[in-house]
Amino acid sequence: MNTQNIKSFFYKYWWLYYLVFFFLLGLLIYAVLCRNNWSNTNDRINTINKRLDDCCNARNAIVSDSIRVIDNKGEFGCLSFTLIWNSTDDLDLDVIDAKSNHIWYKKYCKSQDNQFSSAGGQLDIDLNAEGIDTDQPVENIYFKCTPPNGIYSARVKAFEKRETSPVNVKLIVRKKGKIVKEISKTISQQDEMIELIKYNYNAN
Repeated sequence: MNTQNIKSFFYKYWWLYYLVFFFLLGLLIYAVLCRNNWSNTNDRINTINKRLDDCCNARNAIVSDSIRVIDNKGEFGCLSFTLIWNSTDDLDLDVIDAKSNHIWYKKYCKSQDNQFSSAGGQLDIDLNAEGIDTDQPVENIYFKCTPPNGIYSARVKAFEKRETSPVNVKLIVRKKGKIVKEISKTISQQDEMIELIKYNYNAN
């Protein structure tokens, strides 16, 4: 094709060059927009995933507390005090109820006398007492419906500190199965006793 023919072709199909130009320009704009959209979409996906993880982690933390009670055939009743920790230590939970009864492993204990206090309370789970049962133990004191209104004092004592490192404990107070209080403490040595809560219970 000579020069004259080339010029003639250009003049004849000038619109084709505009079409190719705008097509390529459109592709460039589309690529830029898609990149921004993908970036925003990924950010939204990451945010959603993080919220789901946070939700699931919180849910699992709550479930693991109650699962320990359920797995060991414990009860929640109208009022319950649940102590959990993660070690082989033997820790003892006790509660002084609104009628001044002392509920602990020696009295009003399901595995000992299987009696209830006059306020309807009993220690129904006492793990790691007769050797090492688990490194995810639980102790649970619950009250049948309906305990009297008043002050319920909960304490924890390191009956046998088997591990050298301090252990974190958490007390969960439930009213009719619903968590109303959570208290976290640390026990460091043998025979250490810590007051966890003085809970003012009202049935209403």
